[in-house]
Amino acid sequence: MKKTILVLACGLAALAVMFTACNKKNGKEASSSQKVVRINFQTGTLCAAPVHVAMKMGLFDSELEKIGQKAEYVQVVEGGATLAEMIGSGKVDAGYGLYATQLQAIENGLPISYTSGIHIGCTKYYVRADSDIYSAKDLRGKKIGVPGLADSSVMNLKRKLMDEGIGVTADNNEVEFVAYASSDLAIALNNGAVDVIGAHDPVATKGELAYGFRKILDTGIDEKFVNEYCCQQFVTHKLLRENPEGAAAVTRALQKASAFVEAEPRITAQLQIDNNLVAGDLDFNAALLDELNFIPSRSLGKKTFDAAARQLQEAGILKATTDIEKFIAQGYIELFGVPDGYTYDSSTKTYKEINGTRTSF
Repeated sequence: MKKTILVLACGLAALAVMFTACNKKNGKEASSSQKVVRINFQTGTLCAAPVHVAMKMGLFDSELEKIGQKAEYVQVVEGGATLAEMIGSGKVDAGYGLYATQLQAIENGLPISYTSGIHIGCTKYYVRADSDIYSAKDLRGKKIGVPGLADSSVMNLKRKLMDEGIGVTADNNEVEFVAYASSDLAIALNNGAVDVIGAHDPVATKGELAYGFRKILDTGIDEKFVNEYCCQQFVTHKLLRENPEGAAAVTRALQKASAFVEAEPRITAQLQIDNNLVAGDLDFNAALLDELNFIPSRSLGKKTFDAAARQLQEAGILKATTDIEKFIAQGYIELFGVPDGYTYDSSTKTYKEINGTRTSF
């Protein structure tokens, strides 16, 4: 798979040079045949900051313009078609999100592959202040509220519970997951409908502050997850086949945007508010962004995908009949022309490539 992508990329690189030359002579014809990469985005999600930065600061445009292409943006609207549905219907070519939420969908044929880890730590688990639950070890027999039964909050917690010897398989299930709308999770916990909730920021921290909940697990600092990405960049198989250069360009752009967020959380929070991408208080949003790890890494992103896939197959979430080696090889790829990641220097306003294989931070 990797060799095929490299060969395709080299071939298309040569074509891109010819295409650029043609642009100068046949402006109108070139404009009508210019390749477009459609990138998903959503509003109201704080940790979607790298996508917002790449859109509004022109990073997607810049990387694609270098190869004679352009970006278009496709919004995922709450209550509308899901991201998986938009991918399946061919409306999205590339994007970003909670990778673990899509693992079962990928196994069932969702045509995407991940290309880089973007950020770590946006999922937290809470109990009421008067609860006798203090860690994952205490969750046997408990009811857990989550945003969705295939959500990454479920996948992460099942992996943690397995480590603690608590059953999460179909034939030995010792916990109960219950789905609620994200906005209702804190209410459900406060009212005693569930014993624990798993939520993503900013919903998680807002609930903590509003109700005085006690945090029992934070993927941003927990030993198991502190070097694992929650959100990652993906590209569709159609884009990989037809336009691997475009796939590489949007991956580089999002890596750069992530590095910018890591270096400039307050500027990022202001950008989100000013463009009506995320509501809220600037100080609150900036503090949450600063708390998250936005250092991008392709190698550590793949390590995350690999570990999760193997453990979730053991849990019965991925099928026992799935060839896990093939699943990992096709689900996470290395694109020609994409570094392991980037850093951003605020003083010089420049990006620096990170190369080599990263195993931890």
